[in-house]
Amino acid sequence: MSGRLAPLGPAALSVGAGVCLWASFAPLHLWPSAVLGVALLIAALRGRGFRASFACGFATGAVFFGLLCDWATEAAGTWIARVGLGGVLALYIAVLALVWQAFLRAWGGCAQATTGARKTQDTKDPAGKAGAAANKACAWKLVPALAVAWVAVEDLQGTWPEGGMPWGKLAFGQVEGPLVRLAPYGSTELVSFAVVALGASLAYVAQNVRARPRRAFAAAVGVCAALAATAAIPLGGPPASSVKVGFVQGNVSRDKSLTGYARAVSVTERLAKQTRKIEGKGAELVLWPESSSDLDPETTPEARGVIEGALSRLGVPLVLGIQRYPEDYRYNEYTLWLPGKGLTARYTKLHPVPFGEYIPARGFFRLFTKAVDRVSTDMRAGKGSAVLDVPLRGRRVRIAAPICFEVAYNEIVSESVRKGASLLTVPTNNASFGDSAESRQQFDMTRFRAVETRRTAIQVSTMGVSGVVDADGTVREKTGMWKADARVASVGLHTRVTPAVRWGGPMRLAWNLAAGATTALALWRMRRLPQQRRLGRRRRPNLSDGAQGSNEPAPDSNGQPFPSESRTESIGIENVRNEDNNKEKR
Repeated sequence: MSGRLAPLGPAALSVGAGVCLWASFAPLHLWPSAVLGVALLIAALRGRGFRASFACGFATGAVFFGLLCDWATEAAGTWIARVGLGGVLALYIAVLALVWQAFLRAWGGCAQATTGARKTQDTKDPAGKAGAAANKACAWKLVPALAVAWVAVEDLQGTWPEGGMPWGKLAFGQVEGPLVRLAPYGSTELVSFAVVALGASLAYVAQNVRARPRRAFAAAVGVCAALAATAAIPLGGPPASSVKVGFVQGNVSRDKSLTGYARAVSVTERLAKQTRKIEGKGAELVLWPESSSDLDPETTPEARGVIEGALSRLGVPLVLGIQRYPEDYRYNEYTLWLPGKGLTARYTKLHPVPFGEYIPARGFFRLFTKAVDRVSTDMRAGKGSAVLDVPLRGRRVRIAAPICFEVAYNEIVSESVRKGASLLTVPTNNASFGDSAESRQQFDMTRFRAVETRRTAIQVSTMGVSGVVDADGTVREKTGMWKADARVASVGLHTRVTPAVRWGGPMRLAWNLAAGATTALALWRMRRLPQQRRLGRRRRPNLSDGAQGSNEPAPDSNGQPFPSESRTESIGIENVRNEDNNKEKR
């Protein structure tokens, strides 16, 4: 690919890679573009130094996350948030580019480094045959190495610092494609691995389409066969039982005159009003979204009155999000309310979002923008698992309840299912993100989790998108944006545990160990390359050996061409003459 796309330049390739990666996510959902984005980034890195590779990776990441996280500006009220978040996340791609460059140097050009072989069309030339074989082996070694490194960097992005930010995992952009069918067997790691592996294979095909058309064609056929095989993987399965669930999207007033207490009461009242539309429709359980009450109902009689009024009319359990303020901090909770009993159980959000729900180092960041004070009260993390036990008519149903951004974290969702959750609910408040793609991107994550866990998933939002996703990823119900709505759906309850859920922790450890070992091996090989390259050049045959070389010089491990054939021959002849002269003098 580097040969065919070199005229575009590394900058254009890097920017194109970022655009392609973004296009695989909502709202475009062009899932194959992620594969192309990976291939373009590999093309941009070929023949580059480490500084240039870092710049290419950063450019790709800045474009990718800058386009993806358009919602940051809406939430924070300043463009600095989008630039800052995009810049920080771009650093992960920049680091990945450095690792990839090490792989390209360690294995991508190992034929030249170890044998000093040049391109040749003579099948009888041992050096040419050895070089071709080594090139083939090295190229295919790169495919899993590049893919496993991407997975490890995504895991790092989702865990560090401040708990990480897993938004933008390539797997979440594959909900419309066949690769999502791998999710039950390896979660986001396996799906992202497949995307990058296909992208690296595409780069290999493009790089060799002229020099080795048969091998390139075989590789292309292999990529298509892999996609076809993935598409044949079965999804879902019959539910153990079912339950009728109502979910309510009350919408949020965009009247800027409503602030503070009045606005908070308005949100709860809107939900209660919409709930009346599903009264008497047979719902056994009703879901309200995150922050259904920004006022603590336990200390605010008006908010409690609205909730209990809706609860008494329904006559069934009601699950809703509240904010609780113990002192000068707050908790984000999803709570269970029962008729005649009130609040009986709660789940406290485990993973508050940095800069969204709390401000780390507030004094420092206030030096750059006072928008940090829009988060007036910092949120603290809770304890336990994201599950709630809901008593229904003659039975008890355990539901998973990751709140908002928590659906992006593998372990929070997996642990809730391992704890016995048979239904996945995702309460969220998307009003702060305006008309951005945030809510639709989050709904795609909910779809991914439905497939991964083989659980029916219900996302319920304050203003959209809300909807029901079957265990096979099929969207059965879906609301619009900024519209009040209330629906009742019969949903399946599933009890089987997928390999991704059961073995998610050990799998992630294995991915990271593999990435670490591969990187260490690449660095070790790089230390040996300078000496091997020198030896290879000394042993390099010239045209006097009878081999017919190609017209193009072969590149070395750094992507730089060796001296031309004619130049090599002249150098060899001159060396022979010098040796003869020295012998005559002696």
